[in-house]
Amino acid sequence: MKPLYASIFFFSALLSSLMGELPYDAPSFMESSNALPNEPRLVINNRPLAKINGKVISLYDVVKKMNLFLFDYNPDYNPSTVELYQFYSSRWESTLNDMIADELVLMDAEQKEIKISDGEVREELLERFGPNVRESLDKVNLEYEEARDIIRSDLTVGQLLGMKVHAKAFQTVTPDVIKRAYEDYVLENPPKEEWKYQVLSIRGQDKDLCESLAQKAYELLASKQATLDSLKNSLEQEGITISVSEDFSGQSEKISKMHFDVIKALTPNTISQPVSQVSRFDNTTVLRIFYLKDVVKILPSVFDEMHDKLKNQLLYQTSDSEKEAYIDSLKKRFGYDTHDAKFPLPKDYHPFLVL
Repeated sequence: MKPLYASIFFFSALLSSLMGELPYDAPSFMESSNALPNEPRLVINNRPLAKINGKVISLYDVVKKMNLFLFDYNPDYNPSTVELYQFYSSRWESTLNDMIADELVLMDAEQKEIKISDGEVREELLERFGPNVRESLDKVNLEYEEARDIIRSDLTVGQLLGMKVHAKAFQTVTPDVIKRAYEDYVLENPPKEEWKYQVLSIRGQDKDLCESLAQKAYELLASKQATLDSLKNSLEQEGITISVSEDFSGQSEKISKMHFDVIKALTPNTISQPVSQVSRFDNTTVLRIFYLKDVVKILPSVFDEMHDKLKNQLLYQTSDSEKEAYIDSLKKRFGYDTHDAKFPLPKDYHPFLVL
């Protein structure tokens, strides 16, 4: 991502009619470094959002966290103003919740006296931001010391979550649990059949003539003296319409009952006797001959193919539930189950605007 903050302009007077007087940092413009002169600018309506363990988390703090996410995703990604607006608007609340949860974990780490060495921080800085650390930090508008603090906090949180969450998840997701998950997968994905067929249709006012032509068509097809396509030209007469469909293809439950009742009795590369049916489109009687080309059984994936996928899904699900339980326990221990760390927000609060 290119530098997100090319310039910041304060304009509380401009937005006072929209936002009212603010007892905190005034809203600011934010724009990409390659923004065109006529491109709209993104407004960040900064304000304190939460306070936990004596630390105030502002919208700017949340934006910096989101910028880090974008940088980790792709350091060279340079979103437009509209893309940034959409990303921030959809992610800021969940990011704030994550930041509050991280602060609770840091409080637990402080009690447990968990320490991260300067060497670990330097190593992670190089791993995350590359050899040109300061150049990369400029892209996300972070000072070096600020980045060190963030890295130290992230490593601390990761270490504690590894002990309290991920280790429990790995202990919980045993081979027997994975096997039961596969059994559930098989029940939810029973074998299916994919049918491929064509239909010869004969229509006309003269019922006897239609039946005679249908029987002749069947005999020619059964003896392999003709194909579906050749019959159309050789049998069509005045007052009689003969049509051959394109290939129909679909699973059993997606094929019309009228068709499926006929083709399910056939084997691949065989034809049916002429069948009299009523068209769903115009309610006229149609004589049809069905040609089943193929039927393929679609089986659920075998256990070896599903093992890693199911294991990862179970680990994610178990980790999520373990983390939720851990964070809830921290809220109770530190009193945030009865005291919300978030500040109440005005109903008309808009954290981001595009102008």
